[in-house]
Amino acid sequence: MSEKHFHRYFSLLAIATLCQSIVFSIFLSETRSQPEPQNKIPTQTVGGGSRGLFQPPEGEPEPTVSIGGGRRSSDGKCPKDRDIKPTDSKSPDSLDQQLTPLLPTKKFGLTYSSNPQFYAYIPKTSAIAVVYTLENQEGKGIEQKRIDLTNTPSIVGVQFSERLEIGKDYKWLVSVVCVADDPEDTFSEGIVRRIKPNPALIGKLENAKDIELVELYAKSGIWYEALDGLAKLRLTKPKDPELTSIWLNLLKSSSLETLANTPIKMYREDNELL
Repeated sequence: MSEKHFHRYFSLLAIATLCQSIVFSIFLSETRSQPEPQNKIPTQTVGGGSRGLFQPPEGEPEPTVSIGGGRRSSDGKCPKDRDIKPTDSKSPDSLDQQLTPLLPTKKFGLTYSSNPQFYAYIPKTSAIAVVYTLENQEGKGIEQKRIDLTNTPSIVGVQFSERLEIGKDYKWLVSVVCVADDPEDTFSEGIVRRIKPNPALIGKLENAKDIELVELYAKSGIWYEALDGLAKLRLTKPKDPELTSIWLNLLKSSSLETLANTPIKMYREDNELL
């Protein structure tokens, strides 16, 4: 190669290298200045914070029992209530117009307790009573509680004396009694499974109190204890703004937020509601 061609070759090579460097610098600058992707999942905040948000458990098998097993399920309204339109322009199909077990979206929740508390929303109704029924895996009723109704709407909590076995699924139903000797065929239902406590969580639960305990259960996917613990705190301090916010968060994370302002009542064995 002649000296002339040699100098020309290296001149072209230097120009190409310089161009590459400039292009790379421009690319790097544009990359750094680009905004974050629009589809990035934001941190969930509800009701002034994320405290009390329920996190569904992972890896838990599907229920061994099903709901809606051939019996007539409905909105839980008595016949004469269906012709009454809501005075606040709400749809008759909205959640706060229906008989609703307080459960995660799949109507299936976990518990560590042998005797968990079961909560259901009772809409404004002319019914004279509401009946809670616990059924085993075979669909056989094993216990029932009948509660005379006074003021509705309300969220009513009931505890059965029948002990749940670990690893088994149970169905529970709530139905309204419209008149004496009603066949109680208007109902709503849900599923409960008792599981063994997580060994890594036991120590934390023993040392936690009040709201901390509720949050541990909620973050661990133990629905029944999270709901019950918070409901009882709300009963003792109904106007506490922190509890109100956490209660809204817990219901919001299970699409039940429209029921957040409903009064809570606890069933006693003398058929009184507290």
